[in-house]
This record gives sequence, C-alpha cells and structure tokens, in this order.
Amino acid sequence: MFHPLSLLDRTFEFTGEQFAAEFPVEGQHVEFKEGLSERAVRETAMAFSNAEGGVILLGVADNGTVRGANLKPESEVQLRNALQQVSNLGQHQLQPLVVDGRAVLAIGVAARRDSFAQLPSGQVKQRRGASNHTLMGAELADFIARRFVRSVEATATARQSSVIVDDLALKVARAWGWETTSDGATPELQVRLSDNGFIEPRGGSGGDSLTVAGVLFLVNDPGAALGGKAYVEVFRYRDEGVDYDRREEFRGPLQDQVERATDFILGELGFEMAQLGVRRHELHRLPRPVLREAVANAVAHRSYMALGEAVRIDLRPDRVVVRSPGGLPDGVTLDNIAQRSVARNTLVIRTLRFLGVAEEAGRGVDLMCKHMALNLMHPPEFEADPTSVTVVLRLGSAATPAERAWLVQTLAAEKEVIARPYSVGDYAADIDAVRPQDVALLVRAARGEVLSNATARDLLGADAQEARGSLRRLRDRGLLRQAGAGAGTTYTLSPATTSPNEVRHAPREHEAQVLDMALQGPVTNADIRARTGLGRAAVVQIFNRLLASGQLERCGSKRGTHYVLSTTEANRSASESRSTDTEE
Repeated sequence: MFHPLSLLDRTFEFTGEQFAAEFPVEGQHVEFKEGLSERAVRETAMAFSNAEGGVILLGVADNGTVRGANLKPESEVQLRNALQQVSNLGQHQLQPLVVDGRAVLAIGVAARRDSFAQLPSGQVKQRRGASNHTLMGAELADFIARRFVRSVEATATARQSSVIVDDLALKVARAWGWETTSDGATPELQVRLSDNGFIEPRGGSGGDSLTVAGVLFLVNDPGAALGGKAYVEVFRYRDEGVDYDRREEFRGPLQDQVERATDFILGELGFEMAQLGVRRHELHRLPRPVLREAVANAVAHRSYMALGEAVRIDLRPDRVVVRSPGGLPDGVTLDNIAQRSVARNTLVIRTLRFLGVAEEAGRGVDLMCKHMALNLMHPPEFEADPTSVTVVLRLGSAATPAERAWLVQTLAAEKEVIARPYSVGDYAADIDAVRPQDVALLVRAARGEVLSNATARDLLGADAQEARGSLRRLRDRGLLRQAGAGAGTTYTLSPATTSPNEVRHAPREHEAQVLDMALQGPVTNADIRARTGLGRAAVVQIFNRLLASGQLERCGSKRGTHYVLSTTEANRSASESRSTDTEE
C-alpha cells in the first residue's frame, strides 16, 4: 500500500530513478524518515490516517536521497507495537523495499472514513501538505463533528453498481488521480470507488450498491435514480412579481449541473462591454468564479434528505438568488460562515474540487467575497432558516465596465492576461491579496485623484489606521506612489501602473447614467445605489457635481430628498429628442 495517488503496480524493487520518479519529494501523501523514530512514525501515521492516507519511507533523507534503513530482526516488531499505540489508526501495513540494493521500509497507512486516529496523549494531527498539523480548539471540534456524523451521502441506495456509466466512472477516477484504462468500470476501479465511499459493498448475489454520492456522480440522472429533485432549477423573472417567464432544469451528474447552470445564467445575464485602448473586453455581469462557486456550494452542501426540493436559482433584474435545501450544518452560523467549514457532504465537495468546479473546502465563501470586491460589487448576502440556505448576488458595480476591466487586468498575473484577453472578468487575479477597501482606493487613484489619509478615511468610512493600511498596501505592491511624509503624505497612481483614458473619464459615465435616470422622473440616492452599486457617499458626490453644473435640482429634505432635471437640462434633452425625430 503506497500513497493514494500512486500509479505503480505492486513493485518492491526499484532503481534509484524509479524511486525518485515515484516519490520525488515529501508532500500530502509521502513522508521521508532517515531513522527509525517510533514517536515520529506514530505521529505521521496518525496524520495520514486523519487525512487522505499516505506512506512513510524509512531509510530516506529529507531531500529524497536513499540512505538505507538499518533493519534489525526486532525493528519491525517495535514499529508494529508503536503503531498499535495509536487509537483508531487506519488500515496499515509494513513492506520492505529495495532501492539500488539499499533497504527501505515502507509503512502504508489508509485514510479512515469514520472516527479518527489519536495519540495516547490525546493529541490529534492531520496531514497538511508536507507537515503534520495539530488540531486544536474549534478546528478540532469541527473535525470531530465531521468524522462522527454518518452523512446521507454515504448511505447505500437501491441502485446497484451495475448501473454505473463507464465514462462518468473514468472521469471521477482521473479527477481523483487513480490509474485507469479505457475499459471503463474495471474491477480495480470498482475497488477504488468502494474504498472511497461511492459504492457500499453488499456481498451475495445482489451486487454492491451505489451510495448517494455514487449516484450523484456516476449515473446520468441522479434525480431519477434517487426518486427526487437532485438537480438545479432556474427561474427567470422580468420584474419583482411572482410570475416567471422561463424555467430550466439542469440534470445530470453534479459537475454537469454546476457547469451547465452557470453557463446558462451567465448567458441570460449577458455581458458588459469595455474598451481599453484598442482592446475590447466582454465582462460577465457576475464574475464566473463567484456564480460557479455559489452553484457548486448549493449542490454540494444541500441536504440530500430533502429531495422534494431542487436547488433553486431565481434571476431577478438586479440580483441572482441561489437557494439550497437544508439549513446550516451544526456549528455554522451566518456570522462565521466565511471562517468555519463544516461540510455536510464531504465526499461530494471533495469530488467537485477534484473535478475543478469547486474551491477547496473552507475557501469558497472567501473567494466569492474577494472576487466581488475585485469588481467593486456588493458582497454576497447570506440568509438561512431551518429549511434552506440562500445566497444573494447583487448585480451592478461601483466601477464602470472599463474600470472593472482595468482593475482585474492590473491585478491579474501577466500570463493570465495574455492567455485570456477576451474574458477579463474571469481572470484568476492575486485574489488572496485583494481587500475591498484597497480596490476602491485604487480606482479613485486611477481616475486621477490625489489621495491622503483623510480622503481615504472619508472614502472608506474607516479609521486612520485602516485607511493608512490600505494606502500602504497599495504602495508596497507598486500600485501607488507616495509623496511627502507625516501629515502631508499623499498618494497617486504609480507611473508604472497605466490608467487609460476610459478609466480617467469614468466619473462622466456615472453622471450620464444619473441624468438618464432623471429623464424618467425624480431620482433618489437609494435609486442610484440600487442601479449602479455605488456607495452612498459616491452618489452624493455625483449629485453635488450635477447640482453645481446646473443639470440637476434638489427637492425635498432629509429622507424626502430627491433630484430632478433642471429646467435648462430638461429643455436641452427635449431639443435633442426633437432633432433626432426630425432627422429620422
């Protein structure tokens, strides 16, 4: 038993080159140990058992050089005794290897699907990359909760493994990194599927059964196979009423549901066009990573006991609403949803991640928030009750399309910009370094504004320390240039960060949008915020500029304040309209 992603047959004699190719470095599934430390072996075996399994190679230096293990007759007995001290250790075996004539001892450890491994001291570790991570506090509580809950996804169904679609089984196998052939669901692949929770062994003549997770990924129509609505429904509304004008169902294995529903919704929402210099960009009205993660989360974390309901997505004129059946898992609240990860369906979310349609567990909500911030859009809004979890994705941005294109292009890796110039809204920018307040300040600098700590405080509604931190982060990344010191410090866009005319003139676009709305009747600050995604202070500045130029007039006061076109502006617009009619 070697590491879970091993592609080798059972081979116990290696050349140095073969060994190095199979075990190039320490990592998630491989640990090198030059000596025979029983303590280190116990800890690493426990960590592998609490993660994805792995192999400990005794007699190998940290850099992968094979030194050889000094295996005395009693060594194996001592190691077995050491491993037996680990409570609930996964299945394991010891296997001597020979590498260019040197002895190496491989200790293969399988992952536990239920319960967890623990040291006699009570310590619990889990493999994370090339290290053994100690679990403590809330993290330990979450880990234990996941291990002791027998989830619905692991429940056997009435569907036998004979209904597995070979192409889907191969797709899952390749995503998990298992060795495959073109023959489809071979006996070896069936064993892999069984070991990892897609099949429940039954024995006897009836054959093995697919689990709920197996049905979701290995048959063409999980809804029909499970006898319920294990699919995605999308409803399109033209207004705020209760009547929809289009309904679509997205069936098929989960990965297809996520991708097809995402593509459909993005197509329905349409694009915004942006021109930066000679290059024309199409930007989705919602960033694809945000929408795809929302849909993936909905199908991955939904309750598959509540099959009377589908994952429902409503398309409204100003928002997309994604509703997932089943309340929040125990331990997760609306307050900690971005920080705490307790997956209801661990195997489902893991498989979606391997298939490339979902983020790593615990990163999805954070990624959605950061991509929305990168586009100066409202953060996702989460709602929950005992029967469902809902995420609301607001349309509209405080940035113009040109600013959105410039922002993501500026913050994205150069290779991504070159590879996908037609889809700037989907770039994988340095998303972990993005903070909403930083992006807002960068846009203002790109418009040609001179920023100070005071102006940053006003723009962000933040204290002096937060404002200073945002300005300095942008400076340290080479995006802003600092001038002066102390109270006189100012920041402008760095000369190395070009700002095209389309961005410098962006405020005029916002003003034109407000005037277009005012042509239809009185407008309020709330009206403009809802349409554009701008903040309250930014809208006030637009109104002030249009008042100063004589294009708008203010009416009412306090909460009754609204704005109308000035007489001069109304006459000018009417004159332009008559002129256009005459020409036609």
